[in-house]
Amino acid sequence: MSEQEGLREVVHDRKLPCQVVFASGENTFSGASTHFNEKGMLVMCKNPAPLNSKGKVTLGFPGLKNPVELNAEVVWTNIHGTGDSLSPRGMGIRFGNVERDTERLLAELSTQYESLGSIYSCYYT
Repeated sequence: MSEQEGLREVVHDRKLPCQVVFASGENTFSGASTHFNEKGMLVMCKNPAPLNSKGKVTLGFPGLKNPVELNAEVVWTNIHGTGDSLSPRGMGIRFGNVERDTERLLAELSTQYESLGSIYSCYYT
């Protein structure tokens, strides 16, 4: 079984979220996401990074051996949200300078979560 087939199996069975760590300067923010595409993602977390923060994001997808690391910028943030579908609590991150192979991988991975992510793309694209 290939790495992507393994991921597909895990995602379809349980819809496990991507684990996200965003590092900006000396600060680190962590959360999880099931809402993303090759351009960015909505990260659900209690303590989001400030708006316009730039840094590195590390994405740990279930079933993938190695994490994906990208440059990123916080383009939306909500520390007061209730965490429900109408008012998500977290941050929208837009990826920067994504290599073509990584972009393809993210696009493929996002199809596994498609039913969950499309309504939130306004927070990160």
